[in-house]
Amino acid sequence: MAQLSRGVARQGSRRRHVVPMTGVTAGRTGQTVPMADFEVHLDPPLSAPEAWKRILDLTAHTAVIPLTTVTGDAMAARDLVDGSRFVARTGLGPIGFDDVMVVDSVVAPTTTTAGRARIHKEGKVVRGAIDLVVTPTDAGSSVRWTQQIGVRGVPAVLDPVVSRIARAAYGSTLRRLLARG
Repeated sequence: MAQLSRGVARQGSRRRHVVPMTGVTAGRTGQTVPMADFEVHLDPPLSAPEAWKRILDLTAHTAVIPLTTVTGDAMAARDLVDGSRFVARTGLGPIGFDDVMVVDSVVAPTTTTAGRARIHKEGKVVRGAIDLVVTPTDAGSSVRWTQQIGVRGVPAVLDPVVSRIARAAYGSTLRRLLARG
């Protein structure tokens, strides 16, 4: 009896049929990583520069994200520049993963103009991009965090679940960061 295979072998070839996945292609590996999209919108009673400072205080991320330590050369919002790299290591003891991030562009807000940052994730486990916009308002500021996130090994069919979980986790983290004095 012949073995059944998901792949289709043709004329003695060992090549298998591959179903393409949606997502982005990971640089070195050429593998496609599915991406979930989500957005968090908050209206803190803080000035735009203060909200920006609190969100991009990477040392504070270590304090508010469980089991995570953030390291990098630039750890304060004022020190981040295009090309800054930082790593959020999440784990317990020797078991964990590194979320490697690079700042693509960063323009801090003023009391009258919006600030924008674009950060991409290039780790082996977590991929994607973050767009942060902090806009001054009459009541303080408006924070919009938009993100694409892909987790290696998680199929695209689970993107809606990943999106809901990530939105809740990032929303909670942003609220905690904004609440820190």
